[in-house]
Amino acid sequence: MATSLTSPNLTFSTNKAIIASRKALAKVGYFATDFSADAVQPGTTMKVPVFKHDAASEFNASTNNYETVDGTVIYVPVTFDHHVKHTFGFTDKDFTLVNGTNFWGKAGEASGIAISKAIASSVSALINKTNIKKSATNEVVFSSVSKTTVAQLRDACAKADIDPGETVLMLSPKLFADLLATLDANVYGGPEAIRLGIVQGLYGFKAVMENGDLSASADEKLNGALIPTDGMVVAARLVPVLSPSVYEEIGTTRDEVSGLVLGARRHGDPATGSNYATIEALFGAALAQPEKCIRLVSAATA
Repeated sequence: MATSLTSPNLTFSTNKAIIASRKALAKVGYFATDFSADAVQPGTTMKVPVFKHDAASEFNASTNNYETVDGTVIYVPVTFDHHVKHTFGFTDKDFTLVNGTNFWGKAGEASGIAISKAIASSVSALINKTNIKKSATNEVVFSSVSKTTVAQLRDACAKADIDPGETVLMLSPKLFADLLATLDANVYGGPEAIRLGIVQGLYGFKAVMENGDLSASADEKLNGALIPTDGMVVAARLVPVLSPSVYEEIGTTRDEVSGLVLGARRHGDPATGSNYATIEALFGAALAQPEKCIRLVSAATA
């Protein structure tokens, strides 16, 4: 992991945070993401480009040449309205009771899990009937799992004009477990599907994944969702530190896998011998094409 931190302990801690975050961020990574390292003020809006391939066309030098545009780019505004942090506090005396290196590693793991879950949860919160309004194609009753009912979701994609191979099927934990129970391990890929909750390529979808963050509201009746790759965007940037001199150390660590940059800051209180270590992220998410997203519900909603 690339880092600007200098102290070995805080570097070790943030590296552990990055590694621990990857499970939750793996699911977010199936959608359009822009984890930029640029520092911005909280609340700033960034536009994330979403490239729609559309259809290729037959070349004609006169009427359809190299200046005739085929693809479409839409620029989706994403507001960085989520500033999440995870802080641990400890005293000087605490380090006489524990192994210091192990303390920093465990703290980093816990913070990484907490931050990544916050990002994944915020993304899932966008999937609701307010954002994805009910229509003939945007809501499908999907109450139980079988090989037939899951395969039939490809027809739902066709009606919504989305490519199953570029679409993620999200299922509630129960339905995801029910799906795995209908399949042999050699079909869904073995223990990784159970450990990570993701099966790539199943039934021709880009991925089928477990999502425990979908709304449990009785009004929503959500059992899952079909979200095309270009249907959702996620972006993150750094939180600027305007008074770096008040901290013992500030810095960043970047994940070369997801691109996510986590900020870190550490300071102490000389009066009490208390110390505080924080890992944080500034991010936002938006639906780029809600008309292409499909809510899977246990029964028709109002």
